[in-house]
Amino acid sequence: MVRRFVAPLMALIAIGLLTYMVVFNPSASASPQELTVISRTRGGEVLTAQVIDNEVRIRLKNNHRDTITAFAIKLGDTTIKEDFALSGVHFGIEPGDTFEKSYPLSASPTGEPPTLYLLTVLLKNGTRDGNLKVAKEMEDVRLGEKIQVLRTLRILEKQGQLRKDLKTIKSDIEAALNAGEVETLITLKELQPTRNDSKLSDHVRNGLQWGRETLQHKLEAIEQLPSESREQALIRLKERSQKLLAKL
Repeated sequence: MVRRFVAPLMALIAIGLLTYMVVFNPSASASPQELTVISRTRGGEVLTAQVIDNEVRIRLKNNHRDTITAFAIKLGDTTIKEDFALSGVHFGIEPGDTFEKSYPLSASPTGEPPTLYLLTVLLKNGTRDGNLKVAKEMEDVRLGEKIQVLRTLRILEKQGQLRKDLKTIKSDIEAALNAGEVETLITLKELQPTRNDSKLSDHVRNGLQWGRETLQHKLEAIEQLPSESREQALIRLKERSQKLLAKL
């Protein structure tokens, strides 16, 4: 008689577990949902996007003849900018290659998935495709970082000749990274002679700040190394700065 109740009981337990997994584990039941994508570029790339578990997964294929070094998308009220020149990992999306990445998706007030806009792309040859205002903002951030890398590199190149100690080198670099606006405008003009800025844009300032923080962190990490390893670390920092300057 016990057996008559065991089988139905086991079936009920199995149903209960399945229900729990579906209700409390959304990933078990979630299925990808395609987003509408609108491109503001001339079509040298293909962008697709899916919503999966409160994230948006994008796939951007580069159909340009040149490398995409940066791009910007807009998702709802959020603009997302990806700049590979600042990543220090790779230069960008080569022709024919596809870039994939997921971004968090905020809940929509209407419950409807947002439209995804491809705003602009920057190419290795210096051209822009799409929204010129957004492209200019991204270029200004790059320029701010480039100024800081250039300042650091010049001091490290002098260090190789003068043989200064790390404390002095760090002090010289930090002084350069915190140079005033007038000196920064001179360096900006040196890097881009066609510009005639009377003051620094907010995006150049952002780039200066991010560049300053990045380089300060690197110098602090070198300080933590044994004294016999610091000189080699400074040489590596100089070499990486040379490569980054060429990318920017």
